[in-house]
Amino acid sequence: MPQLLTRQGVDTLCAPRANPMPAAQRDPGVAPPASSSLRSAAKLLGSGVAVLAGCAMGLLQPPARAAELLQLKLPVLGDTLSARVSELASPEALWAGNSDLAELNRATDGHFASAINDFINHPLPEIQDGDGGFPMVQQMEVLLKQLIELDPGQGAIVDQEPINAALLRLKAKGEKATLLSLLAELPVQKVTIRLDQAVTFLRRLQLQSKDLAGLIARYPRLPPAAPKDLLPGPFPIQTRVVTLPAAAGAEALQVTVVRPIGTPTLAPVVISHGLWDSPTSFLGWAQSLASHGAPVFLPRHPGSDINQQAAMLAGKAPPPDPKEFLRRPGEVRAVLDALDAGTLPGAEAIRARAVTFIGHSWGGTTALQLAGARSLPTALWQDCKERQSPQRNISWVLQCTFLPAATKASLADPRIVRVAAVSPPQGLVFAAGLVDLKVPVLLVSGSRDFVVPSEPEALLPYALYPQGLKQLVVAEGGTHFNLPALATSNGGPLRLLLLRWVQGKVIKPTSALSDPHSLPLRLRPQQGPQR
Repeated sequence: MPQLLTRQGVDTLCAPRANPMPAAQRDPGVAPPASSSLRSAAKLLGSGVAVLAGCAMGLLQPPARAAELLQLKLPVLGDTLSARVSELASPEALWAGNSDLAELNRATDGHFASAINDFINHPLPEIQDGDGGFPMVQQMEVLLKQLIELDPGQGAIVDQEPINAALLRLKAKGEKATLLSLLAELPVQKVTIRLDQAVTFLRRLQLQSKDLAGLIARYPRLPPAAPKDLLPGPFPIQTRVVTLPAAAGAEALQVTVVRPIGTPTLAPVVISHGLWDSPTSFLGWAQSLASHGAPVFLPRHPGSDINQQAAMLAGKAPPPDPKEFLRRPGEVRAVLDALDAGTLPGAEAIRARAVTFIGHSWGGTTALQLAGARSLPTALWQDCKERQSPQRNISWVLQCTFLPAATKASLADPRIVRVAAVSPPQGLVFAAGLVDLKVPVLLVSGSRDFVVPSEPEALLPYALYPQGLKQLVVAEGGTHFNLPALATSNGGPLRLLLLRWVQGKVIKPTSALSDPHSLPLRLRPQQGPQR
């Protein structure tokens, strides 16, 4: 994302207190083994937080004050114990300490020392060249905000800027990054680490990842494309930003137009960004498609874009209104109406006929709305009130905000003949309405997307799509943030996949659409493993 250092948590999904993960389900009379639980969490959290090291950016000045006191909410006791950072440097230091945790450790003959030490001092492996750290920084920010709490007024220590600065200081001192050393570098005095949430949440992620890996291994990989096919198309392109006049009761709508110079040879494409994002993040897709003859239009959704986020963080605006769930499809229609009326600057000769709509994240949810998916009330919606529901995932933070504005009516637009939904939150808000999809849908998900997880938000909902109107592609190693493509990219790992869809062609197991230097793409067979 281009606004890497200003995003305070991408999508509403990042709010640290809005959707705390459920505490471990446990028999109060039986304490689960601390070492196995915490070591499992250590392995998962360590591998996740580690990717932050690949993107360290910021100042090397030491923090005004570093974390001195840690509060640990333990899965074993369901209680909060204090510990000093210095005590957690080793089992010996904890044994010699005088904090609550140190006293408990001595009283239990060192029972907790090994497990706590494994978790807190687990080394964070160094990022490797080519791992693409920026997207994973954003994704790990989402995870960390589920596991760390701060006292009021301490600031957002798990935002990217302080984390990056802390990692740079550790690197300059030649110290290995661990969760403990990272926290010791952050500019706060007290941090609460939610070990009670970490164990349950990370174990769930581990099981989902293992299950998903076994499932998609049965999906055939799309063959690599020939080098010539990976190049831009033959059309020179032009890009301009235009503004549609404000309709009654609405804001003026800014639209980025990326089109081939000359007469287009493909039908129009509309691309919709996610929450707290902007068209800038998708110019790589647009440029690739335009170079092959498609005029592309990218509306900026003013009620939920990066500017709205900045205003909210400055205290000048509230969070996005639930009605934004309905406004976004209306803004897309405004673009189509302007095309039909010939009033969209730079596209006067283009009409909204046989349109392909592409959306990412919330934009993917909008894509499904415009394809006919309906928000029909179901018993599942009640789980928005149940924070310990086993069906919850991070994307529910956003989906549950949709429900006050949800409508049973179909929002399908007949000018849209196919959609591509990339990483869309859908499993809750469309739980009973996906059967009403009216046009072909290409669903794309990343196998490492922790924000909108593949199994509950792609594989399971996909089974509800009408037969004959659906295709599912899973990007191996794909996260919630590394599938879009900036203007400086070559179009990203999905460029040939999206081009084929815009061309109206079926994706087959033999379709050579993968970039051999990027993420492998796996196509779910039309006949075969079902989920």
